[in-house]
Amino acid sequence: MIGWPDASTLFGWIFAITFLGVACWEAWRPSRAAIASLTLRWFGNIALFAMALLMTWLIPLLSSLSAAVIAAQRGWGLFHLVTLPPAITLAASFVLLDFFGYWMHRLLHKIPLLWRLHALHHSDTDLDVTTTIRHHPAEALVQALCDAALVLLFGFPPQAVLLYGGVVLVVQTFHHGNVMLPARLGWLSRWLITPDLHRLHHSMAYAENNSNFGNSVPLWDWLFATLRLAPEGEFKVGLAEFSGAKFQRLDKLLIQPLLVVPNPRPPS
Repeated sequence: MIGWPDASTLFGWIFAITFLGVACWEAWRPSRAAIASLTLRWFGNIALFAMALLMTWLIPLLSSLSAAVIAAQRGWGLFHLVTLPPAITLAASFVLLDFFGYWMHRLLHKIPLLWRLHALHHSDTDLDVTTTIRHHPAEALVQALCDAALVLLFGFPPQAVLLYGGVVLVVQTFHHGNVMLPARLGWLSRWLITPDLHRLHHSMAYAENNSNFGNSVPLWDWLFATLRLAPEGEFKVGLAEFSGAKFQRLDKLLIQPLLVVPNPRPPS
């Protein structure tokens, strides 16, 4: 049986390989021409990712896996109070984690304070593999605290947390890519959040960036009427107030939550 450190390392390698694979795909056949400097954007996005990793390393409880291990050791959470077959617990945990991930994403757009933090992810003038890891450290902190709280409350087993985290990280790396699926693979969008679906979530248009919230599958968007299959008009990535190249500098990225305007709603 693979131990937790070994399994974490395995998923780390899977993420790195997926990241490199999508980056090569983008370089070979990009879906859209780049607007901002690739060097400028990649430096800022990767630096933000390094800050989030450092924060998790300094405060281990911010890791969902660490929270799951603590819950398992102390018998905390719903799944430690009921007796279910391990396979059922694993499947139910995976589904619930994805369900809560969908609603957490919606709250990041709905609540003004959370939108200030999350807007950085949407202010990228281009959408590519590094947008996956473009999150403000404050957003990463809030997300980690919410994830850890849910894990402790429900007692999700470490196996489920590790499996879900690994799967979602790979899927998100794929669907942020500046790539276009071949037409013969268009059916994938019925079962998986693909680049074709997720790029609409990064549109400048309110109706479009408030759609397709799913982390891995379009099921929740379909059930809660937030699924969108095509843009309404000309498609543009990013946020209008941060369209200039200067906003992609690391110093500007870090102060961006102070400059964010409310997510504008269309006139009723």
